[in-house]
Amino acid sequence: MTLSPNEAVDALHDIAAVEAHSQRLYGYRKASPQLILWGVLWMIGYGLTAAWPSRSNPIWIAVDATGLAASFLISARRTRNADAGGSRPRVYWRFPAIMLIAFVFVAATIVIMAPVSGRQVGAFIPLVVAASYAVMGLWLGLRFTIAGAALAALTLGGFFLLPAHFALWMAAVGGGVLILGGLWLRRV
Repeated sequence: MTLSPNEAVDALHDIAAVEAHSQRLYGYRKASPQLILWGVLWMIGYGLTAAWPSRSNPIWIAVDATGLAASFLISARRTRNADAGGSRPRVYWRFPAIMLIAFVFVAATIVIMAPVSGRQVGAFIPLVVAASYAVMGLWLGLRFTIAGAALAALTLGGFFLLPAHFALWMAAVGGGVLILGGLWLRRV
């Protein structure tokens, strides 16, 4: 059986589409544990902040430090597992590095802008995360953009409609969006 030049081009396009789809799904699976981790940490951080608002700074320092360390451990484990498989070693450092860059950016912005309330800080950080996911989705797949849009909409809704219960809202909804997004990314 011989292929015409047009059939060969179509077959190559189909192969490229399948490869791109496979890479996108693989990227989703790599990011999934990170979203779930940070969703759980947001639930803890915002929940503790709702219970003890005067202790929000040490709470979030501990939550962020734990999250950054856990993100690097997840990435290191993934690298070790890839090395054990005999394939060319890959270093999965980008997601924790992105988290570190975002942490430094947010901290610098808060120092410069000096928000007047903890609620403003509590909304600003999820909006930065939401924008980051939306931008990542332009390269890595629509699911990231959808998760970012949902997080932004729910954050703004809670900020304006539930100011007295914003920390609890973000514990449930902000953490929930990340956990559900992570589970959705895991599902292939």
